[in-house]
Amino acid sequence: MVKPKAIKLKPAQLKWQIDLKKLNFRSTKEVEPLDRIVGQPRAIQAIELGADLRGSRGYNIFVTGLSGTGRMTTVKRMLEKSQRKGNCPELFDYCYVNNFEDESRPKLLQFEKGGASSFSKKMHESITHLLERLTSVFEEDPYTSKRKKVIESYQESEKNLIEDFDEKLKKKGFVRGQIENTKGSPEPDIFILINEKAFKIESLESLVKEKKLTEKQATQIAEDYNKLHEELIELAESANEMVNTFHEEIISFDRKTAETIINASFKDLIKTYRKHLAIQEYLENGKEFILNNIKHFLPSSEQSKNPQSRSKNIDIETQVNDKFTVNIILDNSETVCAPVVIEHNPTYGNLFGSFEKIIDTKGYWRTDFSKVKAGSILQADQGYLIVSANDLFSEAVSWKAIKNVLLYDKLDIQPYATYLQVSESQMKPEPIKVNVKVIIVGGQSLYNYLYRYEKGFKKIFKILAQFDYETAKTDELLDSIVSFIASQCEEENLLHFKPKAVAEVLEWSVAHAGSQDRITLRFSDIADLLREASYFAEQDNKKLVTEVYVKEALKQRNFRNNLIDQKITDHILQGSTLIDTEGSRVGQINGLTVMSTGIASFGKPARITAAIGAGNRGIINIEREAQLSGSIHNKGILIIQGFFLERFAQKNPLSLSASIAFEQNYGGIDGDSASAAEIYVLLSAISHTPITQQIAITGSMNQKGDIQPIGGVNDKITGYYEICKARGFAGNQGVIIPEQNVNDLMLSEDIIESVRKNEFSIHSIKNIEDGSKLLMGKEFGIPDEDGNYKKGTLLYDVHRKLNELYTNSKPAIKSK
Repeated sequence: MVKPKAIKLKPAQLKWQIDLKKLNFRSTKEVEPLDRIVGQPRAIQAIELGADLRGSRGYNIFVTGLSGTGRMTTVKRMLEKSQRKGNCPELFDYCYVNNFEDESRPKLLQFEKGGASSFSKKMHESITHLLERLTSVFEEDPYTSKRKKVIESYQESEKNLIEDFDEKLKKKGFVRGQIENTKGSPEPDIFILINEKAFKIESLESLVKEKKLTEKQATQIAEDYNKLHEELIELAESANEMVNTFHEEIISFDRKTAETIINASFKDLIKTYRKHLAIQEYLENGKEFILNNIKHFLPSSEQSKNPQSRSKNIDIETQVNDKFTVNIILDNSETVCAPVVIEHNPTYGNLFGSFEKIIDTKGYWRTDFSKVKAGSILQADQGYLIVSANDLFSEAVSWKAIKNVLLYDKLDIQPYATYLQVSESQMKPEPIKVNVKVIIVGGQSLYNYLYRYEKGFKKIFKILAQFDYETAKTDELLDSIVSFIASQCEEENLLHFKPKAVAEVLEWSVAHAGSQDRITLRFSDIADLLREASYFAEQDNKKLVTEVYVKEALKQRNFRNNLIDQKITDHILQGSTLIDTEGSRVGQINGLTVMSTGIASFGKPARITAAIGAGNRGIINIEREAQLSGSIHNKGILIIQGFFLERFAQKNPLSLSASIAFEQNYGGIDGDSASAAEIYVLLSAISHTPITQQIAITGSMNQKGDIQPIGGVNDKITGYYEICKARGFAGNQGVIIPEQNVNDLMLSEDIIESVRKNEFSIHSIKNIEDGSKLLMGKEFGIPDEDGNYKKGTLLYDVHRKLNELYTNSKPAIKSK
């Protein structure tokens, strides 16, 4: 049987490097720019399906993936590509016009694309022509002469009526006059006329006493007054009827005069839009409004006579245009195919539209149909709207409203407060039937939550487009990234890259993916590196970017972002944080951890210790007891207990009390990547076998002792390497990693050079048995048929100690 052992890795295994012969160009200026979407077949297929199912309800798209993978750019390109197939939908223009029957409910007019501006122009021309003709006709003959005759006829009839009555009064000794009624208003009445002097009827008694009238005369005058007063009332009624008849005649005359002009002004409009029922209704209502309010369309007599006074009044044309303006809220005249709208600020108003408000002449805020503004949902009608989930869900009401639009294909333009039911809108424009496909770009966890818990979500977002953050490193993919570098240089006017500089970028892209067989698809991160490398080359007045400046960009980036990393390193080097990199010690091992500050991640060694004693409490996780341990780390400890039960509790119960701690851990810990280190430190403590402090280890482990891969392997190795280098290499320092992580290695040239010089080593193991010789100088030990271990092996000492603890614990067990 081959003895288990750790495999020492060769320098060539520590990093993937591209063959420079494959970069057959002098600079990326010679490379064809990228003109396709790279590495996202799954997402592309989903987007194509969602985009092409235009007429099917609910096939909106939710795009997930890490930021920087080109989600927005890819979606936009895919949708534009879909248009180039020639499957362009019919586009429409929309406008709001005045509702002459209820101005609080503006009317919606729909046109084929380009039709709204044409209608608006024709409407303006018609109203302008109407005002000019009305002013001209109503100020000139034959209208003025005919109207004058009507007025004179009325005035003559009124005069004759009054003169006849006045003559009758005179014969009876009366005269017309006015009195003040109880309300203080003037009222017509009849007065007694004696010696050219008028007296009220109430004065009869005093006139008799003053001998100005006899009793008989007073009686006759009273009788005549009553009869004549009734006639006066009848006269007033006749005069009112005459006035009403006159006004009706004038109105009828004005209407007939105006109607001819209005019909002539609207004739072309009515003919042009004879098949458009909504426009026909609007024009008919508009004509009726003008006829019913003709005086508002004409200058007053004062304005006609006095041009100076006319200029001081509100311009009639402005007033009329306010009523007849055409508020185009969507004009697709310049739109070639289905619109693709990216809403970067999806507030309620930006998405659904709003009402502008102005202060009127009385100082009040007001709005009307002409102040209605469209949002991006209407702008994307018959096309696509792309929004970021993070931005969309910053306003909860925006999501609720957009969901309603997608469920019912109807857009209600209402103020934000109205949708919140805080207040009721004074204006309710006619709803718009829309057909818009919404693409939300967000995270997978948000999608999962909405899919499970949000009512109606499954009905309206049937397509999930998942963007990958990395993919297989093929020659085709490498060529695509080289083309991407060329594209970025051209588009952003960056310096072009020489082949070795491109090689550095490609190798960084592989490292960024975390595996030698994979390469990152986070193109925004690659673009950032290109910009920074170009900047440093420009600072040195270079015409091309060499590998030196790519390395400088990465070095400077690390310096900018490694403040916390440096502080922890300083604490270790100063001895504040205890880490041994030389010597050996029982029950102590260097584990490897990785930390993240969001913008950067880095690895650092951590001292793990174990202590054992008699008892049956099992393995105590001190981090858990102190509430510093995460759930995954707790699981790792339970797996270790399972390993001990299988290996050492087949004949006797496991009589052990042991504790494990991450020393000087005050911020918490999670993950199971230290479970291999924790097994070794426990075995060391039980067997009293020292562990070399020169070798650090990382690796997860299952109950059977198999080593499992972990994350952040490059950061972890780098973190320990930097501590060893800073202290000075002792010649046999290094790390142990899981065998599965070997292919993930993308280490720096400094580390590879140190491995080449045997200053530092990297070993891989596949089972817990493989690392004991390197860490503790002993073979792990394989049980024979009777379950016994060979003397001198690690597990022989462990088994012996456990048996000793079991024997010592028997009295305690019996006493229970």
